[in-house]
Amino acid sequence: MATALRKDSPPNMHMWTSLDTPLGRLTLVGSAQGLSHVYFDGESPDLGSMQRLTDVTEPGSAGAVLVDASQQIAEYFAGTRREFKLLLAVPATPRAFRDRAQRALRDIPFGERWTYSALATAAGSAQAARAAGSACASNPLPIVVPCHRVVPASGGLGSYRGGVAAKRLLLEHEAGNQ
Repeated sequence: MATALRKDSPPNMHMWTSLDTPLGRLTLVGSAQGLSHVYFDGESPDLGSMQRLTDVTEPGSAGAVLVDASQQIAEYFAGTRREFKLLLAVPATPRAFRDRAQRALRDIPFGERWTYSALATAAGSAQAARAAGSACASNPLPIVVPCHRVVPASGGLGSYRGGVAAKRLLLEHEAGNQ
């Protein structure tokens, strides 16, 4: 059985936990620096080198980050949270379009939908709608960084790492909690 993060554990040590949601089981990965990944049920992250969260740990630890993320995601699905206020640990290259687009995703208001073209414009490259789609597909923090709010200009839902049914559920959830 894995143990909780100790005080003398390195701050960049990653831990994981899972959370049951209306979308199925989500796996959350983080360190003391913040939440780094959200995985959908059916994805196969490599968790072998990480500890599983088993106890609530002291503030500022990987365990505290995961407990906070789990609570906020549960509140989101309960309809009591519209915006995540989490410490995120996602390496970024400010000049890379993908990173600019993934940061711009955080600006999409709860319950709203942007097109891939609008996301590309917000990220500083109006003609890069396809690259905006790639940025959504490679988003390591779905739900928390709301790539589900981006849809094609032609209508429909487009694709989603968690599946189209999951994207539909998230959009309907937000529309019903306006």
